[in-house]
Amino acid sequence: MIVPTAAATEGSPVPAAKRAHEGSTPARQAKAVADGVDVRVVTPKRMKRSSEDTLISFHPNFREPSRLLAIVLAGLLCLGGVTFAQDDAQGDEEGSPDVATLISDGQFYLDRGDCSLAQFYFQEALRLDESSADALVGKGRALSCLGAYPAAIEAFQAALQGQPDHLQALVHLANTYQYQFQADPTAYSGRLADALDTIQRAEQLSTNDARVQNTKGIVLYQLGDLQQARETLEQAATLAAGSQELDNAEKSTVQVNLGRVYRDLDELELAQQAFRRAVILDPASATAHNNLGDVSYRLDDCSTAQYELAQAVNLDPTSLSAAANLGIVLFECGDVQGSLSRLEQAVQMDGAVFLPPLFTYLARAYLETGQIDEAIRRAQHGALLAEPPSADAYYWLGQAYQRRGSQGDSQRARDAYERALEIDQSYAAASEALRTLQ
Repeated sequence: MIVPTAAATEGSPVPAAKRAHEGSTPARQAKAVADGVDVRVVTPKRMKRSSEDTLISFHPNFREPSRLLAIVLAGLLCLGGVTFAQDDAQGDEEGSPDVATLISDGQFYLDRGDCSLAQFYFQEALRLDESSADALVGKGRALSCLGAYPAAIEAFQAALQGQPDHLQALVHLANTYQYQFQADPTAYSGRLADALDTIQRAEQLSTNDARVQNTKGIVLYQLGDLQQARETLEQAATLAAGSQELDNAEKSTVQVNLGRVYRDLDELELAQQAFRRAVILDPASATAHNNLGDVSYRLDDCSTAQYELAQAVNLDPTSLSAAANLGIVLFECGDVQGSLSRLEQAVQMDGAVFLPPLFTYLARAYLETGQIDEAIRRAQHGALLAEPPSADAYYWLGQAYQRRGSQGDSQRARDAYERALEIDQSYAAASEALRTLQ
């Protein structure tokens, strides 16, 4: 997502998964990989903000836990009959964590990804000090993490009412506006404008902040202004390189975002360089390896593409994007047999129904290995799931029926080719296949 973890965006360049099946020929589909939908993303409840065709914000820094055990131990001692010199009320007051401790604990659990528990601690901090801007920002981040965007926005806005120059409140508010847009572009079509206005306010406070420039670049990307996004993210990358505050994972994130903008501007060599820097900065980043594999394939480097995509799958076996990319690259680079297991694994993953081209690729792999019935089954999935309808999917469905040659298959193939031509009248391969049936 460009999204801060984040996930397909409206107004952005067409994801590679879509490019892979639009306007292709039967001999070989367009040289682009299914790069863009970590489809757990497109669930009704929320959109996971880490899709491969979008830009991402920084992941939270992992922090050491605060001394919660001391508080728990004190409570256990009380239950065991330990007597305090102070009266009960005073003892309760002294044994309770203060606002700063509760915020620190909330941040700790937020960094671990336990957003519900983090929200509890921030709420407890606000119970002690309802005007704490830091607690409100923490609460907003936890709510945003849980997909409760309206409540998160309300928390950030409350923080800014009390402290208009709170930089992190502005940055996270801009991010949450984007998340809300991505979750429902129709209902929240104006949120990108809100995000841009908000991050520009942050920029006025801290122009030379890599986080601010990264977020601004994300917003510009989502708005479709690739040139401005490029300039902004180049600035973010320069600032990040010299920053003592950012860790290598955050610096890697900026390089990934910059590489994606280069990629969508068709400056593939620059994209490859950015993704390589991202991998060097954070070798454990599946996203960096995935993008490097994708762009290497587009540059006709099958060996590097397969290696990097295999690394991505090993680092994150749950990533549909990486699994899909690896299967498609293996197929396009000639390892049809090897692609079968990878593509079959990908279509079984959560959200694969949102990537119909995967099923068409799998159908083609089965077709080339002589498994015609499986080819028909998967080709049917690809044709029926595609939205908008895909001429390519129907062409390959027709090919599978024609190859099987059972009773009624000629008519089924004819119907599929005709449907392909209804979708794309210029589809020459479908026209030629239809002529062979007459």
